[in-house]
Amino acid sequence: MRSVLRRITSASTATLIAGLVTLGLGTPARAAPGDANARGVVVDLSAEVAGVAVITADAVIGTATAPAAGGTDSETLLAISIPGALGVTASGTVEEVTATRAAGSSSASASVNGLNLAVLGVDVLDAAEVTATATCPQVGPTSADTTLVGLELFGSAVTLTANAPAVVGSAAVVVPGLVGASLNASLTRVETTTATGATAITVQATLTLSGTVLGVPTTIPVGTVIVAEAACERPPAAPTAATITPNEGPQSGGQTVTITGTGFIPGGTTVTFDGAPATGVTVAPGGASLTAVTPPGAIGPASVVVSTVNGASPPLGYTYLADGSAAVITGLAPTSGPTAGGTTVTITGTGFTGVAGVDFDGLPGTEFTVNPAGTTITVVTPPNPAGPALVELVFPAGRVTAPTFTYIAPTITSVVPDTGPTTGGTTVTITGTGFTGATGVTFGDTPGTNLVVDPSGTSLTVVTPPGQVGPVDVTVLIPGANATAPDGFTYVAAPPTAASITPNAGPQSGGQTVTITGTSLVPGDTTVTFDGAPATNVTVNPGGTSLTAVTPPGTIGPAVVLVTTGGGTAAPLDYTYLADGSAADVTGLTPTTGPTSGGTTVTITGTGFTGATGVTLDGAPGTGFTVNPAGTTITVVTPPNTAGPADVRLVFPAGTAAAPPFTYLAPTITSIVPATGPATGGTTVTITGTGLTGATGVNFGNTPGTNLVVNPNGTSLTVVTPPGLPGPVDVTVLLPGDDVTEPDGFTYEIAPPRIDTITPGQGPTGGGTTVTVGGSGFVPGGTVVTICGRTIPASQVTVAADGRSLTFRTPPCPAGNTTVVVSTDGGASNGLAFRYIPRILPVTGDTVAAPLAVGAMLALLGTVLMLLTRRRQRAGRID
Repeated sequence: MRSVLRRITSASTATLIAGLVTLGLGTPARAAPGDANARGVVVDLSAEVAGVAVITADAVIGTATAPAAGGTDSETLLAISIPGALGVTASGTVEEVTATRAAGSSSASASVNGLNLAVLGVDVLDAAEVTATATCPQVGPTSADTTLVGLELFGSAVTLTANAPAVVGSAAVVVPGLVGASLNASLTRVETTTATGATAITVQATLTLSGTVLGVPTTIPVGTVIVAEAACERPPAAPTAATITPNEGPQSGGQTVTITGTGFIPGGTTVTFDGAPATGVTVAPGGASLTAVTPPGAIGPASVVVSTVNGASPPLGYTYLADGSAAVITGLAPTSGPTAGGTTVTITGTGFTGVAGVDFDGLPGTEFTVNPAGTTITVVTPPNPAGPALVELVFPAGRVTAPTFTYIAPTITSVVPDTGPTTGGTTVTITGTGFTGATGVTFGDTPGTNLVVDPSGTSLTVVTPPGQVGPVDVTVLIPGANATAPDGFTYVAAPPTAASITPNAGPQSGGQTVTITGTSLVPGDTTVTFDGAPATNVTVNPGGTSLTAVTPPGTIGPAVVLVTTGGGTAAPLDYTYLADGSAADVTGLTPTTGPTSGGTTVTITGTGFTGATGVTLDGAPGTGFTVNPAGTTITVVTPPNTAGPADVRLVFPAGTAAAPPFTYLAPTITSIVPATGPATGGTTVTITGTGLTGATGVNFGNTPGTNLVVNPNGTSLTVVTPPGLPGPVDVTVLLPGDDVTEPDGFTYEIAPPRIDTITPGQGPTGGGTTVTVGGSGFVPGGTVVTICGRTIPASQVTVAADGRSLTFRTPPCPAGNTTVVVSTDGGASNGLAFRYIPRILPVTGDTVAAPLAVGAMLALLGTVLMLLTRRRQRAGRID
């Protein structure tokens, strides 16, 4: 077995330790002040390779948690083992784990001896003696300490320093499906203290597997192992109590209250009300709230105190309220009244002082009063259903039951008149009892209008709404209970009206659902005809104001629509039957194929084409559509489409008819001539093939060519190549419908450079003239110049980015003409002459300026000589 040990760099230590602390403290949690816990050995390992488990181990050996109410929890002399583990074995002894909570301090410790942990048959961890201790006093600094004797990683002794970089190691293992498997371990030691707590973890190991699966390097997380862990939180001060909700309740107690504050201890907290203990005290997990059940108490304020092992809170205020336990009821009058309410009831007895109201079956009465002696109550009944109602006196903290009050239901004795038209508008008088407070009258489910109720509550008048033919229930709506006369009013049919039909046009074959609006339409007793042919599925809405029906077949053109009920027939509506292609019979389609770019004129023959408005191919409309007067021939131009058969449909105003399919043929490229050209572009290429009509462009690679000319017969085109990089490129002809591509159809070749101009064309023999060469094919960083038998290297030649010009400085050379040649990897250019001239006069490098300067000086010298000659001649004449 080969093992490797190393220590990780300090740059990654902080992140790794922070991650490991988080893992180590995930279970158990430490959050509440005064908590303390310890664990001996924690193993949480699992790994799969190709869906097969190779490592499984989950165990905690030795755990202690300080009791919430104070005290000590401990375990001792626990043998270390992992029942049911796969690929993992462990041995040794957890000597002791202990956790203590006290008023002045909390602490925890763990001790492990003789630990051995093996994974996949490899000894990973060995330790002779491991301890962890955490102490959290209520006052003073917290502490975390660890001891570690005889630590070995993969059989090698290692030193693990607290809060220092991790010690890592690895060993080769055999894992089916993981080639070159290696088991890797990272060890850390943690001693952490904060203002409120402390954590000590003597050894924390993070394991991974690495290797290759199907040739792919893979790292598989395995899990963590903790050896000796202790943690504590500083105990809190005495509890505080901030609020109590509700802060008042019945004098008889039994009310659940919620108290918020701090420092409440689950299982270790008591609550008293004026010294009397509450029951059912339950503290929330965070210790910031509790619930308790109040004991009985005297009416008035009470002091509430919360106590724990850490002390008692300042008191909260609570008020005990009267709950009616002293009330005695001797009478209630009257004992009955209408369901609409409004009856004034008097309740007599004693102990009514403090009562807040009276409820009738849970509904509060109105105009409530109680006399100062607390012996008489008056209240007005609310609406309620018919029958006996529970009467309760309502106190601030309780209820007292009084004798029952009986609600009497209203009655209907007559409805006059009891018939009227379905259009409504009949004024009806209803007589009976208990109508006071009526809010409406319904005929069936429809409310009437203009309700007027007699103050005596024995009669009312109302106007009927529209309704269906036949009897309907009449219901007077009253708070508390309604009064109903079954079949109390009968609607008599009225002649229907028909206002509109939507849509008002449809296919000659029928089957279209139309909506007709109007009045006095009768569900189940309404028919609709189109030119005398009955519609089907006639359905009338409940209000009789609209219906739906399905049209029958009809003749193309206008049709008369009639709506009929038992009350008569409505004025006719207009509907138009439209051609839908049902009479079309297609016998031929020529031609049956064409290019994907479209443009093929197709002739469709048959009968019944009159009324056709167009032709679609796979849903795309054709162009140039015509149909002959006899309706036997259609011509249409195909739109662009993708290759393959296309569905052809004749389009009519109200439908379509199928025609034989039309097959789109994909374009082809059969040749590209020439197939090579210079990378500078500019090559005129002829492409031959099929289906090239309508081509919109040609791409060489991703770059469009120029000067596209397409042969009208669609079998060839010409295009000029753009510049490109040396090598083959795809050639794509862009067409409506489908493009066509010739892979590697054109090859760009490196062309030799070309010289067009040299400026200046001459310079001094001493060299140093800056020369600009114009042309093409110059390569930045890859161009040399030859002049006078000497080569100017690329590093001394400056080439423009577009490769169309360069500059260099001439070397010395004898007087006379010499040839300038430019060379690149593509070859050598043509040569142009450059003339070296002797340095007679200053030469600036300008081929025109130098001769002009010489000429100017000669002219000046001649002028001077001429003036001198004239002066001598003039002097001679004077003499």
